Amino acid sequence: MTELEQRACDMRIDIVRMIAEAGSGHPGGSLSCTDILTALYFGGVMEHDPEQPKWEDRDRFVLAKGHAAPALYAALAHAGYFPREELKTLRKLGTRLQGHPDCNLCPGVEVSTGSLGQGLSIAAGMAAGLKLAGKPQRVFCLLGDGECEEGQVWEAAMWAAHENLDNLVAIVDRNHLQIDGDTADVCDPGDMCAKFSAFGWE
Repeated sequence: MTELEQRACDMRIDIVRMIAEAGSGHPGGSLSCTDILTALYFGGVMEHDPEQPKWEDRDRFVLAKGHAAPALYAALAHAGYFPREELKTLRKLGTRLQGHPDCNLCPGVEVSTGSLGQGLSIAAGMAAGLKLAGKPQRVFCLLGDGECEEGQVWEAAMWAAHENLDNLVAIVDRNHLQIDGDTADVCDPGDMCAKFSAFGWE
């Protein structure tokens, strides 16, 4: 097992434990995106510094599927943004680790999310702001495939291509699941790559 594989495994264990401790949460959507977060935070993809969560030269990460907060919290704790011991406070009164990410409470959380469909719009705005400021940093946005049934996702995708936001990376967690069942049965998203390509994305 590689170091990254072990990291992802340890994060999954933390996710299961914290959701069990809380007695509520979204294990499926959290576990399915753990490898993605491991690559971003520990695979040399994103520039970030847990010692300086608001470091000006950091890349930005937006968890559009905010219900997968346990996965993000696990990544942040393993990276050193806060102690791993704090993970067991998920969804408890007074915790920084709310059921959906809260940027006013938790270090390393760029934006509060949870309303599905809005994350890519926020990320596109952040990417546009960085470009206007002449900054080279990138914005990574993690969406759920069920979330991509939201029309706002495609408005953001269209606008981002129109503005040539080549500093914006959208990642779709294609786990084929949403709260009501298999995405193919609820509202089949079809060929996601072809859809983004049709909207002008590489």
